[in-house]
Amino acid sequence: MNLLEPRPRTDPAASARIRALAAELWSLAPGTAVTVTELRCTEPGCPPLETVVVVAPKPGETYQRKIHKPAAQITRADLQTARDDHA
Repeated sequence: MNLLEPRPRTDPAASARIRALAAELWSLAPGTAVTVTELRCTEPGCPPLETVVVVAPKPGETYQRKIHKPAAQITRADLQTARDDHA
């Protein structure tokens, strides 16, 4: 693992699409903060890139969902599964 290698940049269009889908599928209140970040995954058996969706429904409260795909490949079904796996 090279700690000096720059972090991948998440495509802004993919990030906006995921935020909108998350708000809809997860019934988030208007104004809920949602961040989407692609990270390199270094765990054995993990794909090289995973996407982390972090939701902050109110100050001091957050939860995250990891999806083992690049953001551009995430589908509505992926987000639905991520919600159902942690409901």
